[in-house]
Amino acid sequence: NASAGVERLLLGNKCDMEAKRKVPKEQATKLAQEHGIRFFETSAKSSVNVDEAFSSLARDILLKSGGRKSGNSSKSPGTELKPSDKKGTSKCSLG
Repeated sequence: NASAGVERLLLGNKCDMEAKRKVPKEQATKLAQEHGIRFFETSAKSSVNVDEAFSSLARDILLKSGGRKSGNSSKSPGTELKPSDKKGTSKCSLG
């Protein structure tokens, strides 16, 4: 129900629990391809692909927006995302 230009991705969580899988990987991959979006299997518990999924989404948003926030940043679209140095936070910062 989002705007037409919003960036999206499909996440399959709990990939560390293969025995309890409800959706086959092939089915999720096919769905993502049909909708033209990226697909990541993740595990919050073991940190598999969590950073990669968020970094991918953030990179896509930056590229789509021309790498600028409100037109006043001099960062290029290829700006690298780096984890924040603050403890207890999972936010990314531009570097």
